[in-house]
Amino acid sequence: MARTPARYAPLLVVAIIAACANDSTPSRQPVAPDAPATIDAARADRGDAGDRAPSGTRHIAIRDDCDPHDPRWVPTGGCFLRGGSVTLDEFNGELSSPHSLSVIGHQAWRNDPSYLETESGRGIRITNEGGRVHTFTKVGAFGGGRVPSPALNMGLTMAPECPTSVEIAAGGRMELAVLSPGNHRFQCCIHPWMRALIKVHDRVPGGRH
Repeated sequence: MARTPARYAPLLVVAIIAACANDSTPSRQPVAPDAPATIDAARADRGDAGDRAPSGTRHIAIRDDCDPHDPRWVPTGGCFLRGGSVTLDEFNGELSSPHSLSVIGHQAWRNDPSYLETESGRGIRITNEGGRVHTFTKVGAFGGGRVPSPALNMGLTMAPECPTSVEIAAGGRMELAVLSPGNHRFQCCIHPWMRALIKVHDRVPGGRH
């Protein structure tokens, strides 16, 4: 992979910071028409009984590890974790690799689990347990995100569902609508290496599949 000429390096850093600033401010938005979910505002007390998922509900956690003590996160939306350890410089440094033509991304920015098997009719709750804004967007095929940054989307074409993707603020949650049997792909449209595949099986009485 060709190295970026030194004279363009400052412009690349500025582009990364500007792109993060455009998409990292916590917000509460109505669900877009194509979003298979409802989104609730974050509750101050995660242990509140009203926040507990119904019995049988599966869970996927959106995670990152931003360092709340790094002031460079502030102009790009801040960091709402209590104890993260990844600075903005470290985050930017992990976006690419000399062995890849596509974005790699910091692996602390992830969906946990990234692969989930469940049965039709069971609920799925998505919770943003990171300190940054993310999306959990259903896509037909994995692709790039909506942020106009070559560094965040290197080698990827934007997934067509991303322009109308809905943000989940730090601490926010999302309840997926009932998914049909089959494979369903989800990704963050801000950090497109954050992906999840949900495999839904037909529910059979007395058996798993």
